[in-house]
Amino acid sequence: MKVVRGLLFFAAALSLAWGSMAGAAADYPSRPITLVVPFPAGGSPDAYARIMAEGMAERLGTPLVVEARPGAGSSLGTQHVARSQADGYTLMLATLSFVTSPLLYSSAKWDAAGDFDGIAEIATAPSVAVVPAAFPANTLQEFVDYAKKHPGEVNYLMPGRGTSMHLNSELLRLVADLDMVAVPYQGVPPGLPDLMSGRLSMTMSPMSLVGPHIKTGALKALAVAAPQRLKELPDIPTFAEAGFSDAEVVSWYTIVAPAGTPRDVVAKLNRAANDTLQDPKVVQKLVNIGGIVSKPKSPQEVDNLLASEAKRWHELFPKMNIKAE
Repeated sequence: MKVVRGLLFFAAALSLAWGSMAGAAADYPSRPITLVVPFPAGGSPDAYARIMAEGMAERLGTPLVVEARPGAGSSLGTQHVARSQADGYTLMLATLSFVTSPLLYSSAKWDAAGDFDGIAEIATAPSVAVVPAAFPANTLQEFVDYAKKHPGEVNYLMPGRGTSMHLNSELLRLVADLDMVAVPYQGVPPGLPDLMSGRLSMTMSPMSLVGPHIKTGALKALAVAAPQRLKELPDIPTFAEAGFSDAEVVSWYTIVAPAGTPRDVVAKLNRAANDTLQDPKVVQKLVNIGGIVSKPKSPQEVDNLLASEAKRWHELFPKMNIKAE
């Protein structure tokens, strides 16, 4: 009899718990939501977050407050979100560094695939491989051929360890077996004068930063790291078209939540994000900052992206001789 009563009590408690969770999901959201950006305010991640927050707030009927939490790369903000209550009121704007930082920094204590739930994919952000106007190469293959003939003499602007631009350059070095030197800068803009003067040989950069210099002829575009050619550079091939598909790194922007967020809440957030991405005004804003707006994806598809990207870089970093600090 004690066993039966215990089972009945457990079943009743479980029923109440599920009922409470369902009720919370039905009432969600009942207060403002925080969208954490683990980078300084004013950068590209902040811009993507603010555009999405405005559109999602309109559809959810509650404010989405964008909160910059930079520090230790992206570790401080990311670990704050990982420790936050999984109730749908704390979200995060996640980029490629979300899956690479745990492999690069011993202080990055999170599992991208295990500690977070995917909400939505916003956009991908293509990079362009550019060289100075005087550099003796007009295609990516010609750049590779030149670098092979001049080992150790070719360098590249490295705008931050673990950025998509850094990893794209290093992956090209690995795939093409180049002896190419990284020259670190605090972002792309500080290194552009050295690139245009010829003191640097190459960089990967967002189109928004190098587009004006390509137009003036100060820089030459060799290839774009993107699924398709850019409308701004219709004659410039993708990495795949240039014969270097294995060296392509496409940066992406997603929204994630702490693992264990109720599935009904995740579904509401996913719908709000995907509906926002169907708004022509939002699309234009994202295009204006260099994004290629993603097709609507389910939370599971976002989870799959995070897991596959984490696996990819876990396998590649040892081959690239990139170690954690």
